[in-house]
Amino acid sequence: MAKGARNIGLVWMYGKWIILAGGLFNLVCTAFLAEAFSYVGLVDAFILKMLFTGIVLYLHRKFSDRDAVFFYINLGLGRKRLMAASLSVDFGLLLLLEILIVLCR
Repeated sequence: MAKGARNIGLVWMYGKWIILAGGLFNLVCTAFLAEAFSYVGLVDAFILKMLFTGIVLYLHRKFSDRDAVFFYINLGLGRKRLMAASLSVDFGLLLLLEILIVLCR
């Protein structure tokens, strides 16, 4: 259990800007979908999310310290695993918010 909590903390440390930027995008998308709901809007939100995530990932790679990832590798988590976990949390939150909007309609 302690290892899982440590991994969650490491994912937060590594991908906090990815998760925060994605969370801001998620809130804006769900606010628009809550006002003018459409099923096409749900699909468009995911398509726009992929484009936005590509931009965020480019900026993250461009401005992050190249050697900082070795800290996480030494603790047992690789760059791909950290990135996959950060993106899973980000897209999972969007999916959860969209499900809540559909259930509230």
